[in-house]
Amino acid sequence: MLVFFKNIPANTQKSDLMEIIEPVVKGGLFHRLFHLPGTIVDIALLKILDNEENTVNVHGLVVIMPDDVASLVINQLDRKVVNGRRVTVREYHIRSEQNDPRRSSGLLPQGVIDQRVGERRQHDLVLS
Repeated sequence: MLVFFKNIPANTQKSDLMEIIEPVVKGGLFHRLFHLPGTIVDIALLKILDNEENTVNVHGLVVIMPDDVASLVINQLDRKVVNGRRVTVREYHIRSEQNDPRRSSGLLPQGVIDQRVGERRQHDLVLS
């Protein structure tokens, strides 16, 4: 399962994020009851550079297996303080054209669905 850590401090490294997640994955109540160890498969830090405000927003994307352990990580770490900042932790959903609710609802004409007033995305995305 992909776990999304929103709004982590800019000075956070992958190792810092691993230190926060690892105790939950390896030594949580789930592990003691069912003896199913979790595994952190991959960690990516997404740094979004906002040129207009000259700020950097950092988010973490972590792959944790199995899904039950990932759910435990979400429940235990959501709204916790990481390096002095309260972060939001949730499941990350990959969006595609097939699961886009705007395309499947049938309530809006195609011209309205494809219309964009302006660029909604932030400026630059840097993976580290």
